[in-house]
Amino acid sequence: MTAFVQKRKFLVAAFLLAMTFCNLTLLFRVMPLLKNGYQDFTIFYTAARLLRSGQASTLYNLATQYRMQLTFTHVPIRQGPLPFNHPPFEALLFLPFTRLEYWPAYLLWTALNLIMLAVSVTLLRRHFSQFAAVPPLILGLGATAFYPVAMGIIQGQDMILLLLLFVLAVIRLDRGNDAVAGALLAACLFRPQLALPLVVLLAIRRWRVFVGFVPVAFVLAGISVVIVGWRGLLDYARFVLRLEGTPAARAFGPESVPNLRGLVEQLVPGFISSGAVIALLICASSVVVFLVAMRRIHHGRDSIIYLSSLAAVTTILVSFHALVYDLCLLLPMSLCLLSRTVDVREKEKKLDAWVFLLVVLMFLAPLHMLLWLVVDRYFWFSLVLLWLYLRLVLAPAPAEVPA
Repeated sequence: MTAFVQKRKFLVAAFLLAMTFCNLTLLFRVMPLLKNGYQDFTIFYTAARLLRSGQASTLYNLATQYRMQLTFTHVPIRQGPLPFNHPPFEALLFLPFTRLEYWPAYLLWTALNLIMLAVSVTLLRRHFSQFAAVPPLILGLGATAFYPVAMGIIQGQDMILLLLLFVLAVIRLDRGNDAVAGALLAACLFRPQLALPLVVLLAIRRWRVFVGFVPVAFVLAGISVVIVGWRGLLDYARFVLRLEGTPAARAFGPESVPNLRGLVEQLVPGFISSGAVIALLICASSVVVFLVAMRRIHHGRDSIIYLSSLAAVTTILVSFHALVYDLCLLLPMSLCLLSRTVDVREKEKKLDAWVFLLVVLMFLAPLHMLLWLVVDRYFWFSLVLLWLYLRLVLAPAPAEVPA
């Protein structure tokens, strides 16, 4: 290995270590707030507590959720609940955590998230050649330096679980087990706004994905009916729709979502005042982005890791809700970009400027913090995702090579 390659690896590792330190600094600053229940883990613990206390029929009642949260959180600035707006079956996953008090339950879920993150990175390195030449230390630092992953873990969100299921599904696709991959994607339906676009995009290349997806989706729907009843499912649908007009939905506002909805709703009103026209522009741009990605996936001969990266970026761009921790879905693609910066092959000494810039933008924690926490304009990050999308869509399609 030449001194040039060693220097490049050292610089990349130093950058990732600095970004990891930024994320840890944020964690230590918010630790007192976490003990009081400010984080999103509150919604899962609330839903599980309601199930355990026999109040499943009121799972989507905001007043009931708030009363339950008051029993284990202390958030003076909160005048209402953090709403549990996920499908009923997900509440079962967190039922065992209610055997513990809130803070120990959160610590246990955080430990499980860290384990799932480590397993995801290990599986990627073991099964795909793009990661095999990258030192484990750099891949590990890449995972901890990625701000969406840090926020997902700090908030106690379920996105690390979705990331693991997504990685497993991609591996199964690469091995030709399309039905198993579909079943794994169906298990992601606790985030339907992400799972559904993903499965459609990947199934356009491998239609047998639906063979595994549909039965598991029906089973999860049946479990939800058992938990809350048919009426409860209707309550869930109405709850999600009504949530848009409540103060609790401010976190989902267009200024906070790094997708086409956020970009159009924030930039277009300066030229067009009609809400109907803006909604039409959002729908039209989302359809175009989705169809172009479908065409590339269907007709291209790219590797599965490449197609899954395109599917993940497209899913974030077209989803209605896409908060900072939802970008955990982009970790495999971000690590792919990272691997190109530490390529040990002699002929790859010259690093493409766009790869370097994308790596910096994706992993630059202060940029994420500025847009998300300081100025509350995270929709600007959708421009980075659009750039990634265009690079993936327009890149020449090589012959597919198995892992």
